[in-house]
Amino acid sequence: MDVKKQKNWKKWITLIAVAFAGGLITKLPYLRETYMDPLQLATGTTKAQLGLIMSSYGIVSFICYFPGGILADKFSCKKLIVFSCITSALVGLWYWTMPGFTSLVVIHGVLALAAEFIFWAAMIKSVNRLGGPEEQGRLFGALEGGRGLIGTLVAFGSVAAFGMAADDIGGMKNAILFYSIMLAVAGILVAFLLENDKTVKKVEIEKKKKKLNLKDFLSVAKMPRVWLCGVLGMCNFSALIFHGYVTPYLTDAFGLSSTVVANLSIIRTYFMMMVGAVVAGILSDKIGSRIKFIYYAFVGMTIFATLYVLIPAGPKAIPLVVANFVIYGLCLYSIKALYFSTIDEVYVPKKLAGTASGIISMLTYGPQIFLYSVSGDMIDKFEGTATPLQGYVHCFIAMAVLSAVGFVCGFILHRLNKKPIAEAEITENLHA
Repeated sequence: MDVKKQKNWKKWITLIAVAFAGGLITKLPYLRETYMDPLQLATGTTKAQLGLIMSSYGIVSFICYFPGGILADKFSCKKLIVFSCITSALVGLWYWTMPGFTSLVVIHGVLALAAEFIFWAAMIKSVNRLGGPEEQGRLFGALEGGRGLIGTLVAFGSVAAFGMAADDIGGMKNAILFYSIMLAVAGILVAFLLENDKTVKKVEIEKKKKKLNLKDFLSVAKMPRVWLCGVLGMCNFSALIFHGYVTPYLTDAFGLSSTVVANLSIIRTYFMMMVGAVVAGILSDKIGSRIKFIYYAFVGMTIFATLYVLIPAGPKAIPLVVANFVIYGLCLYSIKALYFSTIDEVYVPKKLAGTASGIISMLTYGPQIFLYSVSGDMIDKFEGTATPLQGYVHCFIAMAVLSAVGFVCGFILHRLNKKPIAEAEITENLHA
């Protein structure tokens, strides 16, 4: 096997292993998304308590994103990913015992540390270093598509494990045990399949006249383009949270059955994630700019979010609203796949990709701390009133505004990136 083929083979093995782990790492903390009622029954918690548990996960995650990025730049990504998977698996075994509310808060805090502090930036940096700027769209599209595929398969696997129990409590314990075992398997696979990125030859070490220090990390934190990349992610992810209410809207406004809505929800969460990610990766690399693709996709999001407001409720408009649902979802998930593919494009050196991903993650996922509650209140506020659908309309308007802001930020970022920039000088100094 020649060197080029061997390199490509290792690249795809790395992508598969990292996507496998990435598709599993957040399954335990987000069990409520699939098993809300059984989880509440098994843990003896109220819906408010489950909300507090997720808030603890969100707060710890937000605190961890930036230092997690620095961690990925300081230590072996392979070792970090393995450690996070095994730690999550062990914490899953504690979760399996169904402890009390306080313990559940601690469990979700530790899961946040494992997933967001140790794993997340290491995953992003592992993929970033697999290719140059011209490949980042395809690489991150393949990562997100792979995570979507794995997420789909293991979700069905957990449902099968759940169904093998005699009751919901036993089913919940089976699902948790299943995910814990799969996380351990992911850790073992990564340990065997990934190269240790911190194993460097002596000759290369001698070439490095200085090691990474606080000044290097702060130089990335001072790059306006990195923060703008984070704002793009924040606009998209916030719109994604609001879009979660489209499925109940299809029932309330158009009379679709629970079965049809459930199938549409699966299509939105998994199929669109896979298709949107792969298409985004290929097209953005062909265009030659991930940022340019993103702001074009935000135009689509703005248009189709606005159409949700304009499409009249009622059975006659079902084909139109379902088509809008699919097209908007593809625009939404195509951007989601490219959050971190912009790192090379804004002149961040690869050895500091972890720090950049930490900043982008902090901005992108920060709104989950409060936006789930805010969006839920927007819907609940109009229940039982003369205009029960008005809360959904407000969600769609928020989606349109966020999409328009994302477009403006993407356009500004693309224009800034075309000019001679100070960040390029920083990059040269860091490569020296």
